[in-house]
Amino acid sequence: MPTGKVGQLYIPGQGKLEEKIRYRLDNEGHSLLIVKAGISDQEIEDIKSGVVELGLYIDGPIIFLLFKLGTGKWNDAPYSWHTVPSGIRVYPQEAIATGTLQIALVDATDGIVKAVEEVALTPDFADKLNESITIQANGSFNGLSYAKHINMVYNQYTAEEMREMAVAYMSKRPLFS
Repeated sequence: MPTGKVGQLYIPGQGKLEEKIRYRLDNEGHSLLIVKAGISDQEIEDIKSGVVELGLYIDGPIIFLLFKLGTGKWNDAPYSWHTVPSGIRVYPQEAIATGTLQIALVDATDGIVKAVEEVALTPDFADKLNESITIQANGSFNGLSYAKHINMVYNQYTAEEMREMAVAYMSKRPLFS
């Protein structure tokens, strides 16, 4: 995932971007991309503060990375190994880094990177996440079923409710606060 540097375009030469939240594992490692319009100073500070909570919820063929940054609310990013482009899709053991999560916050209106943070995953959380991805990668995939299942989960649960049912959880706080 290109993270760029704070103050630079996320994608060189491209200003306006589509709003989205995307988690994925690719050949670089684990990444969480948050592209949204109207980013507040508090949202930037929430990432810079280093206070991160992560959860892992699995429902059928979908892995949901749950996250709470600083004072923000719980949010989620659905994931399937099968939806990562084949040129960068790898098994966890093939990725450069599987013990960290790279987080990038990008303004959708101008494509400028507002905050970047690299979070060290706890060994237990990283192991469960990587194991879940490997199991998912070795299973079958149907794009239509995947999309329907995501909608079914969103009709049943909020990100906070998924957090309550998470199979793994971690919290990272700054050493000096």
